[in-house]
Amino acid sequence: MMPLTSFRLAFRKSVDDKRFRGLARALDGIQPEIDKESEQLRRARKRMMDCAAFSLEAMENGERSERMSAKLDTLAQELAANRARQLLLEHQISFLGRIRAGLPNFLGSHRG
Repeated sequence: MMPLTSFRLAFRKSVDDKRFRGLARALDGIQPEIDKESEQLRRARKRMMDCAAFSLEAMENGERSERMSAKLDTLAQELAANRARQLLLEHQISFLGRIRAGLPNFLGSHRG
């Protein structure tokens, strides 16, 4: 006759495996979302940089400097916000990588 503790341990291992697989699937779903947003930010940054270059050129060619100055200030703020978001996404990617790397170790510590 098997002691009841062996049934309880087998159940825990099964639960841990389910949780690990579920967490791995969740991580697999989050990474593409971050990658997509990051690519959108890169494209937006390029458009903003192009717009800033054209605005500077227009100012050099004598276009109203107050209007262009305000536009450049707005672009600078938008570029700063874009960069801040990009940095946050890089931190999220790093965090997800650490979680993914640690999951097998965590699961392995519960195997008997």
